Amino acid sequence: MKKFTIKTWQLLLFTLLAAQGAFAQNSYFFPKAGALDSKIPSPEQFLGYPIGSFYTRHEQVVAYLRELARVSDRVHVQTIGRTYEQREQVIVTVTAPANFSRLEQIRQEHLSQLDPAKPALGSTAPVIIHLGYGVHGNETSSTEVSLLTAYYLAASQDAETQQWLNESVIFIDPSLNPDGRDRAANWHNAFHSFPPVGDPLDKEHQEAWPAGRTNHYYTDLNRDWLNLVQVESRNRVAFFHQWYPNVQIDFHEQGTNATYYFEPTPQRHNSPVIPQFLYDYSTILAKYNAKALDDIGSFYFTKENYDNLSPIYGSTYPKFFGSVAATYEQASSRGVLQESSNGPVTFAFTIRNHLTTSLSTIRGAVAEKAGLLKVQKDFFRYALEQGRKNAAKAYVFGDSRDVTLTKKFLSLLLQHHVKVYELSDNTTQDGKRFEKGSAYIVPAEQPNFLIVHSLFEENFLKDSVYYDNTGWSVIHAYGLQYAKLASSGNKGGEVTAENLPAGTVEGTSGYAYVIDYNEYNASRALYYLLDKNILVKTAFKPFTAVTAKGNHAYGYGSLVIPVAGQTVSPDSLLRILQAVAADAHISIAPVTTGFSAAGVDLGSSNIHAVKKPEVAVAFGQGVTSSEAGQVWFLLNQQLNLPVSKLDIAAFQRASLKRYTVIVLPGGNYSAWDKATVEKLRDWVNDGGTLITFQTATAWAVKQDLVQEKLAETEAPRNRGGSGLGQAAESVPGARTVANAGAAGALPVTKRSSDSNAVRPVSARLDYAEREDAEGARRINGAIFRADLDTTHPIAFGVNSRNLYINKNGSVLLLPSTNKYATVAQYNSKPFVNGYSSKENISRVANSAAIIAASSGDGEVILFADDPTYRGYWLGTSRLFLNAVFFGNLLGGGRYAQ
Repeated sequence: MKKFTIKTWQLLLFTLLAAQGAFAQNSYFFPKAGALDSKIPSPEQFLGYPIGSFYTRHEQVVAYLRELARVSDRVHVQTIGRTYEQREQVIVTVTAPANFSRLEQIRQEHLSQLDPAKPALGSTAPVIIHLGYGVHGNETSSTEVSLLTAYYLAASQDAETQQWLNESVIFIDPSLNPDGRDRAANWHNAFHSFPPVGDPLDKEHQEAWPAGRTNHYYTDLNRDWLNLVQVESRNRVAFFHQWYPNVQIDFHEQGTNATYYFEPTPQRHNSPVIPQFLYDYSTILAKYNAKALDDIGSFYFTKENYDNLSPIYGSTYPKFFGSVAATYEQASSRGVLQESSNGPVTFAFTIRNHLTTSLSTIRGAVAEKAGLLKVQKDFFRYALEQGRKNAAKAYVFGDSRDVTLTKKFLSLLLQHHVKVYELSDNTTQDGKRFEKGSAYIVPAEQPNFLIVHSLFEENFLKDSVYYDNTGWSVIHAYGLQYAKLASSGNKGGEVTAENLPAGTVEGTSGYAYVIDYNEYNASRALYYLLDKNILVKTAFKPFTAVTAKGNHAYGYGSLVIPVAGQTVSPDSLLRILQAVAADAHISIAPVTTGFSAAGVDLGSSNIHAVKKPEVAVAFGQGVTSSEAGQVWFLLNQQLNLPVSKLDIAAFQRASLKRYTVIVLPGGNYSAWDKATVEKLRDWVNDGGTLITFQTATAWAVKQDLVQEKLAETEAPRNRGGSGLGQAAESVPGARTVANAGAAGALPVTKRSSDSNAVRPVSARLDYAEREDAEGARRINGAIFRADLDTTHPIAFGVNSRNLYINKNGSVLLLPSTNKYATVAQYNSKPFVNGYSSKENISRVANSAAIIAASSGDGEVILFADDPTYRGYWLGTSRLFLNAVFFGNLLGGGRYAQ
């Protein structure tokens, strides 16, 4: 009977959707709408199908919005950029025609509120509202809602809508992730059935790897607002800073069995640096949403699950600039129809709920306009005061040995509209030297202090339950030298542009040229030269070269380009070097003799030729798509290196001989049979470099690809990362992590593969304590410090032994028994930033972070964590790049006992 009822219901739904016209759609989506201008085409009239019966592709979305702009004087569409797949990023502006005629004046008056000294805006000033849809491409109702929202605002003739248009400027971003959106839309359209199938296991509801959540490079764009790694994020944040909206909403979807969520978030999950008066307005706007959803009978919840801590999200980043921002989450249908614990969920229903809160948000923002304008004014006054009270009065950063990394961080600050100044005089702070011309100073007392605080300061969180990362100080991620200052007096002129160095070859040589490998972009130059078939060598020992400008000291990894032995003429070599210097923004020095003033000579056996790497990265079902995408992005965008993306099923049948480097991102490789594992082992033994991250590292150890040991068992991945296992692991006779088994630490068991494994003893807890207790066992993206062997080839170009690592998982390695193989080891007191329980800190302490393990003639580089994390951990990603270039130079046991 149940099957008959569902099928009958499905047929009825399909028939109704197919038959309904514009009037029927309008009565469902706009049940209380007054007259709608018939000259304005509805989405259904333009697209040829009812909204909710099909997934609208991005080019159709843009085409409809441009049609609205053509026929309505309330609508304007502008392009703010393009994605990696060349889809337009557009912003739709909707307001009264009279406001369009003075839009720039409105913008300038609005921006004046960043300065507390300027007068407050008058009652005629409009409220600025930004509605952002679909940053996760497969949360698909959002983009459909953007069409209906724009249509209603363009077509509605009632007095309330006219008031909204007169008293607000509304921005609609119809798809924050066009590439992911189309990946999801194409999937759902391709597997949609006629009639619809509600079975959750139907292929329509089960996207294949990597799914449509992320962008072209599989990056979660809702974790990129602070880091600005991806082009979509940079374009979007640039537009944000043109306006600083009073209200900014980020529309999402959640699990099918949920209802509807809107803020406020739980009080304990609010950022301690954001003023409470800003959060109070989320509660004020929530009342408008609640009434609107009550009116249509939709259930919802607030104050659960989600957090408001870090500026990495689209709903939190604007708060750090005085916007009342919020996340709205609709239970997803992941198709046209899906069964749920709350009954059938239709695509049209999910669209209607988001549409309802889109309009109720506008209603609330206009009604509360005076308070919203005041609260943003008060926010910037508060931010200046907090900066004035801050213990550090300024932050200084920069490294004369690594100008390109310094400029990358400077660029990030400027994109966030942080005020940055030149350093007026050389200074030394905390034992670090900062030089005028290559270092910069950031005063704390400035309107955007709260984002400055997020970029530079540590945050020590006490709650154990978080949705995502708990440590986000980007200065640590870059691995860039910085210090906190007690005064901002050493401040020179304001910096308004990145101004990358032009890059030069400092003369002509008939002998050799040298590149300092301390520069972050030196790796880009290295691949550029190798791709041009230029002979390049790297120094395993330092030397002082005699250059045209005098003696110059070069450290580990410095690149030597001989003039002799090349396949091109000296003149052609010079032209190539000039091109690479310009491309990588670095200096290249001519050397007049191979007889070094100090250290090894240029003909030393400690200076090794580097081979062009041929890189394959494991892709496909089982691989963590974000980690695979980050590797792909880094090698493409930083090195311009083409990557072979091998589906893990291909490893079983393909020859691996063409590849010199294989990267296994985190994931589940249990599908590989013994023959595949042996093929990989043989490939390494024949001279290949295998690089593994996180759970792939644990897999490699368990497969005995290396003679290394795990420090503890793994635990299932949680929604924000991987959680540590319930029990620590002890390997008889092996070195143990400091404090493992100490009072308060988690219980110890044998290896899971040990036949004598015992069940850990667990304390009894009340069920209500489960969330906090489980959260305390996880490490959700906290920052830890390790000691880095800066003489090791994997660390070439890094000057500081302090290595900051984002730890977002459960894998812990014991230090290698080969005393030269542990490239980086966590300190005895490793915790730097975020949240981690004392037990977890003690378990991480003294464990290995990176091991370079020889196997036959090859090398396995084990990263306990993800060195390319979210694309912005430049301090560790450069170690990964070194593994790509220099792994095969470790000599199949060069450092072995």
